[in-house]
Amino acid sequence: MMLRAALDDKLTMSWVSARYYGVVEARMDPLFAVVSAVFSRCRRLADGTYEVVNAEVAWFTDPVTGKALETYRNPYTGEDVTVPIGGYAPSKLRFGSDMELHLAKPVPGLRMEHEVLPFDVRGDDLWITERTRTEATIPGVDKPFRYSESNTFHASRKAMEARGATRVPVQVSFTNVCSWRPWMKMGDRPGHLTATGVGGHNASWDEMPPAWIEATRERRPEILKHPEALIAPLWNA
Repeated sequence: MMLRAALDDKLTMSWVSARYYGVVEARMDPLFAVVSAVFSRCRRLADGTYEVVNAEVAWFTDPVTGKALETYRNPYTGEDVTVPIGGYAPSKLRFGSDMELHLAKPVPGLRMEHEVLPFDVRGDDLWITERTRTEATIPGVDKPFRYSESNTFHASRKAMEARGATRVPVQVSFTNVCSWRPWMKMGDRPGHLTATGVGGHNASWDEMPPAWIEATRERRPEILKHPEALIAPLWNA
């Protein structure tokens, strides 16, 4: 729990900076980039499990300039498509003693599998890898949207075991595989997307990707001033 978020209920910030590739017949073609930030709070419940409320704000960006994309020339189709904001709306999860994530309420059309792999400890280094696989039915789309993600968290064991510690800095290695993004308008073309990148949990503003800060300042400046407001309604419910 200390690597995913924290043991206290104060706001936690995490980030990811990654590059997307299109994969067709085992060939990886570099496409766009993505920078994201997740804001979360968690609290321990009476049964020892943790309730987590979080929300993600993500921007698909030009990998050279770092500018958030408004339109994108799809190299597979030659079509200029509109690029939406990424991420997900505020959601509530439960992190159980089985180290599995559970949705607080079932989401129609969504199936999720989550698992934490055995810990890897060497001296003061601790690595924990978690895998998440989801499948969502999207209205008007014939095939479900599939998204699989692997995150390896790296932290100091000594920092985690320090008396009174509730959170620690965490480095993250990130990989995903997913269906074509619907906004790419790929139709029935074969292939999928994959992304690789890095990130951090329990981060400060200074650690956030500059491209994310710039895009958020331009399009959602209120988040930089009051990030806790993103999840406040669900947290207080």
